[in-house]
Amino acid sequence: MRSALACIPRRVVLLLLSEALLVVSALMLGTFARLGSAAGWMLARQNDGARIAVVGGVCMLCMYYYDLYDSSMLINLRLALARLLQVLGTAALILALLYTAFPSLTLSRQSIFLGLALAGVLVAGWRRLFFQLSRASWLNEPVLMVGDGALAEKLAGEFLSRPELGMRPAASACAAEAWNPAGAAPLRRAIVTLPQPWPDWVQRLGERGMRLQDGAAMYERITGQVALEAGRAPRVPARARITLRRKRLFSLLLAAAGLLLAWPLMLLIALAIRLDSPGPALFRQRRVGWQGRPFTLLKFRSMVVGADAGGNAQPAAPNDPRCTRLGRWLRRCRLDELPQLWNILRGDMSLVGPRPFVPEQEAACARAIPGYSLRWQVPPGATGWAQVHRGYCATLEDNREKLAYDLFYVKNLSFSLDLVILFQTLKILLLGRGGR
Repeated sequence: MRSALACIPRRVVLLLLSEALLVVSALMLGTFARLGSAAGWMLARQNDGARIAVVGGVCMLCMYYYDLYDSSMLINLRLALARLLQVLGTAALILALLYTAFPSLTLSRQSIFLGLALAGVLVAGWRRLFFQLSRASWLNEPVLMVGDGALAEKLAGEFLSRPELGMRPAASACAAEAWNPAGAAPLRRAIVTLPQPWPDWVQRLGERGMRLQDGAAMYERITGQVALEAGRAPRVPARARITLRRKRLFSLLLAAAGLLLAWPLMLLIALAIRLDSPGPALFRQRRVGWQGRPFTLLKFRSMVVGADAGGNAQPAAPNDPRCTRLGRWLRRCRLDELPQLWNILRGDMSLVGPRPFVPEQEAACARAIPGYSLRWQVPPGATGWAQVHRGYCATLEDNREKLAYDLFYVKNLSFSLDLVILFQTLKILLLGRGGR
């Protein structure tokens, strides 16, 4: 989990914690306003403390699920404020359902109404202030970019487009003669994108007190992707054998439980597919799995029979004409992938891992993208780090970007990272994103 959480900038963590404090404080003030400050304080201490924590937890969970801590929301204040209104409405709906099921958790309606209204005002005001402060040049650390090329350009682009990182390129140096040490006085950090070992003139910058950071490691930390431009082949961690055993046991238990719970729904889906269009209910396709071994992947058929005739397996496109009426709904809800629980039970796949593709596509990517076969070092998965960050891949560049995410997963393979991915997958499923 440490590798996944390391991708979250410190300013975003500070924003999250400060907004959690604002939400809880607003709920406390709402309770005080209803009962009077002294009585409200005693009640909050004796009875309503846990109830306020539940409401605050629901609000923060909704803020996460509405992407209020994603980079796109941190640079678009208007969209963030619009999402905040959605958060408040969704939180009220969830709380109504929760209180129906668990009446003992109920906080008074007046306290919730006042608290949520105040929380909305406080968070909106703090967001506006955060938006301004994150762009203030005096709060963004100037850094020296040492080196050039694709990696240096990508890092500079990240710094410029993501003010929450708190850094801005102030100067660059590609060689010893291109940098005047006298200009290093106001700079305290250098991001080095040169291949290791670094030349002597770079080491001398460190000897003068400048903090040197590896550009590839920095890019990995702030994006959750391996820097393919660095040319460093990632390997699974030393304890990978133990981790893979834990993953296998966890996947086996969840797949078995999923099949036991979902078989009535799967039976109804299979019957509906047969009634909706001619052809079998299940779709079988060869995919490339662990260590490059092929296996047969199972899915509910969502397209017309013969959609991939001639071995021309193309990724689904928005409003794909090959999809059946029922198939479009199944793909949007991701229910077409339920039969993969059987693949997981058999050991063809894991619950979490790189997405398996057809052999022709894998072979084409392996020929065109250096290091592509490294993603086969771990078993494929029904969901994964690349899937939760990147949608369908239609072009070679799409697959190159997805590989960068897959290799991050390979390099940081851990059971805790799997839990983070499953949590993010649940977010995608609940909001119906990414399906085609």
